[in-house]
Amino acid sequence: MIYTVCGKINKSDMGPTLSHEHFKWESNEEFSLRMYFERKYNEQEIESDFERLVPVIKELYKLSCRTIVEASPPIGGQNLKLLKRLSEETKVNIVPCTGWNVNKSVYKLFPNKFREQLAKRWVSDFNEGLDVLEGTIIRPGYIKLLLDRGKISEVDIEMIKAAIIASKETGMPIHCHILEAEMVYSVIELLEGENADFSKFLWAHADKEKDLETIKYAASKGMWIGIDTIHYGEYKEYIELLKNIINSGIKDKLLLSQDYDFIEEMDRTGNIKSCISFFDEFIPYCLNEGFDVKTISDIIVSNPAEYYNIP
Repeated sequence: MIYTVCGKINKSDMGPTLSHEHFKWESNEEFSLRMYFERKYNEQEIESDFERLVPVIKELYKLSCRTIVEASPPIGGQNLKLLKRLSEETKVNIVPCTGWNVNKSVYKLFPNKFREQLAKRWVSDFNEGLDVLEGTIIRPGYIKLLLDRGKISEVDIEMIKAAIIASKETGMPIHCHILEAEMVYSVIELLEGENADFSKFLWAHADKEKDLETIKYAASKGMWIGIDTIHYGEYKEYIELLKNIINSGIKDKLLLSQDYDFIEEMDRTGNIKSCISFFDEFIPYCLNEGFDVKTISDIIVSNPAEYYNIP
């Protein structure tokens, strides 16, 4: 099953999917964590953001998008009330997450039980729900982590281990932001040491450095590969990367998206063009470059339905 803000759906109902987007990243961590821990929302802000976001999501629906994976972890201000209302209004499925939910400095104060407490909370988020809105228990569809740059830190190691525990108990996949290809080798070693299921782990932002050898190695272990910062006007370099990945025989491990903050992007450009560009321009560009319809369908329909499916 796929867990959305309006309840669970069959994976066959997921349809064409944007696998990594943000409607609005909240920079105020205090406010973000009040929504997550206390379930307190700003109704006026929800109304304002709803009015701005509805046209974008309705246009995406017209362009065939049926599901959006909202990739803001609790500390990034995932607003469940807003997401549920948007989904009901537009008929686009929205998949929420649990995951990074405390300032990482907390680890220095409570290192001994940090992993266990995180895992316990994430399991509770799934079993009890992130919130209950209008009678709907909203369960997360995955666990979102963001790793810092450089050598993998102690706190990030503990967060990954906590996510593995929670994933094994609930079936939730782990969606992990990793910006440097070199770090992937450390993550793979960690996953192997914890006997983790690589088919439940996604390397988000594998396109940042476009390191094909590391991408191939990660996929050979069973890891999913997120080519997810496909931005408006940058299509040529992504086409070449995708061709190389597909020719390497790892098409079935690919997830695609844009990784836009919709509100921020509309503020920057004054329009919705880039927010809808994946379906409006990138997919037609792929077809013009020789990709066949089945290949595109496999990547944006079948793959996310497989990765986000929780039996």
